[in-house]
Amino acid sequence: MPADDEIRWALALASLPNLGSRRRGRLLDACGSARAALEAPPAAWARILGAGPAAAACGEPDWDWVADQMRALTRRGAYATSSTEAGYPELLGRIPDPPPLLYGLGRADLDAPAVAIVGTRRCTGYGRAVARRLGHDLAARGIAVVSGMAWGIDTAAHEGALEGGGTTVAVLGCGVDVVYPARNRGLYRQLVARGAVVSELPMGARPQAASFPRRNRIISGLSLGVVLVETPARSGALITASCAVDQNREVFAVPGDITDGRSAGCHRLLRDGACLVEGVDDVVEELGQLLPAWAAAPAEELAPQLGLLEGRVLESLTSRGRHIDALGRETGTAPAALHEALLHLELEGLVEQLPGQLYARRSA
Repeated sequence: MPADDEIRWALALASLPNLGSRRRGRLLDACGSARAALEAPPAAWARILGAGPAAAACGEPDWDWVADQMRALTRRGAYATSSTEAGYPELLGRIPDPPPLLYGLGRADLDAPAVAIVGTRRCTGYGRAVARRLGHDLAARGIAVVSGMAWGIDTAAHEGALEGGGTTVAVLGCGVDVVYPARNRGLYRQLVARGAVVSELPMGARPQAASFPRRNRIISGLSLGVVLVETPARSGALITASCAVDQNREVFAVPGDITDGRSAGCHRLLRDGACLVEGVDDVVEELGQLLPAWAAAPAEELAPQLGLLEGRVLESLTSRGRHIDALGRETGTAPAALHEALLHLELEGLVEQLPGQLYARRSA
């Protein structure tokens, strides 16, 4: 029999068939611990879950699987926290359906003030630049940025937070030792080193379509509010917004191009009363006393932190203006990446676009 350790007992409970996270949560709430739940008689399970679900879930834990999970945690330097333990994130523990077991990799403080930024994978350069700037400005104030490490808006938000020198947390729809999407491997390494990746799924779990809507409640659950950037009318980000409402979290939305359906979901949220966001001050002001006093510094006091590409482009510009083709040749940058860098610089107020595809550095 394994040692009397809450994580092993929580894993043992998770190993039972036909016992999803909601039912595990009900057992933990009623019994107080995973061990107490496993040692409870069948009649107690029937009272908690109902006779049919209790009978379907009863069985002997798979201790071999538990041992494999414990070895995987040790091998990867990861951890797992049960919802019955004192170290479980306090804000997440208050949601209606907290994950019974939260796996993590990295050192970020999951109880630090946090704001989520989510949106479409198929975003525009504008959407990427806005998400990146918001991520940067929130991180520069010491506010953690939570997102899902998906391609597009999520990636830009994480990157912006890292550029801002702050903390960022990715909630995955797979195990914390699985990189998805694979092209975000570099970002994943930075998140583990400087932030965290977390998941309710066990070590080695592969991404499945059904896992992503469920993980969205954790994104909002770890956050004081959720900012949506470029969200279509049908989008997983809208599920995150719905979870935020159910969890009594603030919902924010960034307006976008009315001719582009990628912002239709944001505009619908704004019509329904979401807080309009034009910059980080809108988020900080709305959250008010939920944030520490040091997070309320005016945005103009935060010096913009530029990536390497933005820095190279800015150095190549003058106040008289240069054609975008000349900039591309000088910096050796592909057109799409150059457009995104210029848009980021415009949003930072460092560059202005002139007629004839000319770009100029703004005077101080």
